[in-house]
Amino acid sequence: MLLRILKSNTIFSSLLIPVIAFLFWLHSFQSPELLDLKLANGAMPLYFLVYDLFKEQRFWQVFIAFCLVLVNSFFVAQLGSSFLFVRKRSYLPGIIYLVTVSSFQVLHSLLPVHLATLFVLISIYLIFSTHHKPAEITYTFNAAFFLALASLFYLPALILFPLVWIAIFVLQKNDNWRLLVVPILGFCTPWLFMWTYSFLTDSASSFWNDILKILWVDHNAYLLAPYFLIITAVVTIITTLGSFSVLAVYHRMKVSTRKFFVIFYWMLGLVIASALGLITIGVEIVAFSTIPVAYLISHFLLSEKRTIWKEILTWIYLATMVLTLYYTTTIQLKN
Repeated sequence: MLLRILKSNTIFSSLLIPVIAFLFWLHSFQSPELLDLKLANGAMPLYFLVYDLFKEQRFWQVFIAFCLVLVNSFFVAQLGSSFLFVRKRSYLPGIIYLVTVSSFQVLHSLLPVHLATLFVLISIYLIFSTHHKPAEITYTFNAAFFLALASLFYLPALILFPLVWIAIFVLQKNDNWRLLVVPILGFCTPWLFMWTYSFLTDSASSFWNDILKILWVDHNAYLLAPYFLIITAVVTIITTLGSFSVLAVYHRMKVSTRKFFVIFYWMLGLVIASALGLITIGVEIVAFSTIPVAYLISHFLLSEKRTIWKEILTWIYLATMVLTLYYTTTIQLKN
């Protein structure tokens, strides 16, 4: 019953996203807190331009973060519908993204990762748009450009830059060295503007010192937190079932769908490797990893074969997220 409601593609199901979002963020709206900048991991200059507009306004910090997560959730849902790499049109990927990200109380703030995620999603859209275009320079340049913008909000977004090159080989099947240079040009353009601005304002040295400081601050203690291990176990199990679901019909998928999932696997691999290998990345990286995970889980839950296990796993998944929110909220109240 629950799964049937979540996976429907009606006006009612589209309203589920803001309703679920409000329920998960209700406590944050009731007791908004000013963001401690120590929690703004990877914060870069473009983020501070936004933060300075709301730095003394608790409610608006929470509300803007809420709106960003909401927009990103709808983007995730529409991305799946636009390129049809899930079994049917559904808002389920967006709901999975929303519920997972919203289950961490620490993410109920105006964090750099929420702004960066929007630009990452735009970049993914542009990357997928290069399919069947053997030498698509414009989309390739723009994809790298938006990833660079994402990194100027949230520095660890740099880890996703290889996706542009991967897309050239997977979607465009092109090894022309000129096309391989395009992502570098697209990525360097925003950084060049930022460096030029910092140079002209005599803040170049502090700009690079801040980046070096970000790279050496330890934020990965969350990896061993009990709640995170539990939520990781549940998500891993259901995502693995999603992978089996993809592999089971891989030979019957459209060529484009196969390639899109290959890119999602690369994205998930890059995020996991970075989360485990880089001490500077904190729990906010969940906002990136949940993008490919949402589609893998949706592929499994949207399969035509009806089983009671899918309904049970949906309840388990939702219950885990609710309990995680309760646990992380309790911890924050104690602190």
